[in-house]
Amino acid sequence: MTLSFQQDINGFSYALTLVHKKSLYGYFVPAIIVALLFYFLFSGGSSLGSGVSFMEDWWLIGWLVSNLKSLFGFISFMIFEFFVLVLLSPINAFIAEKTREDLTGETLGCSLGIFLRSFRRMLAILIIAFLMQIVVTIVFWLLSFIFGDLFYEIAAIMNIAFFVGFSFFDFGLELEEISAKNSWKYARKNWLACIVLGLVFNLGIYLPQKHGLIIPYAAAIAVLPHILTVTATKMFYDKLDKKKTEMAISTEEIIQTLD
Repeated sequence: MTLSFQQDINGFSYALTLVHKKSLYGYFVPAIIVALLFYFLFSGGSSLGSGVSFMEDWWLIGWLVSNLKSLFGFISFMIFEFFVLVLLSPINAFIAEKTREDLTGETLGCSLGIFLRSFRRMLAILIIAFLMQIVVTIVFWLLSFIFGDLFYEIAAIMNIAFFVGFSFFDFGLELEEISAKNSWKYARKNWLACIVLGLVFNLGIYLPQKHGLIIPYAAAIAVLPHILTVTATKMFYDKLDKKKTEMAISTEEIIQTLD
């Protein structure tokens, strides 16, 4: 855990340096627009939710409404993150490529075909991850009737964090043409790193949204997806380079040995 935390800190530091060195500030503008749009959308959703809050005083119906609000609250949060990551995936793919270029000194040829392939893969991964998140979240919601609301909130956030963190790592994996199957295998073996990066993203958005803090909320959406993409790509290539110095095998075979 200490090693992973150290890698996270090094990755964050590198990400901030790279953004300045490559002058990538302009690529944050679409994320700022997305952040503001979603803030006003969820503000409307919060007003709609408060419209049925009076029903929480109605005995059995009130109990059901109260608990369903917490379930749908997390599901709406997952939908929100899904759309944010999909909308920003083209920019994140470009930023991951710039990170690889800085780390390896190699320049990849850019074409419409490569872009479309990358976008289709990320869309497929996010859809699968989203469906899996919903199933696991519902299971945690049912368990909350035994273990309490605090258990549900922590478990749901951790569940979402794993899949979100994995999506940041997959940009680097895709650049090395790692198959989707081995990409998921990499995520399972590096579950702690996925959760840590995902938690940074989740809490950076969830806490400001929960307390109605628009500036931290918008700033988190505008900055964190790109910074975490660079961080994850850096961590992946650091581990890949370490293995390459130890083992004279292909990149695909290295992925299967990473732990």
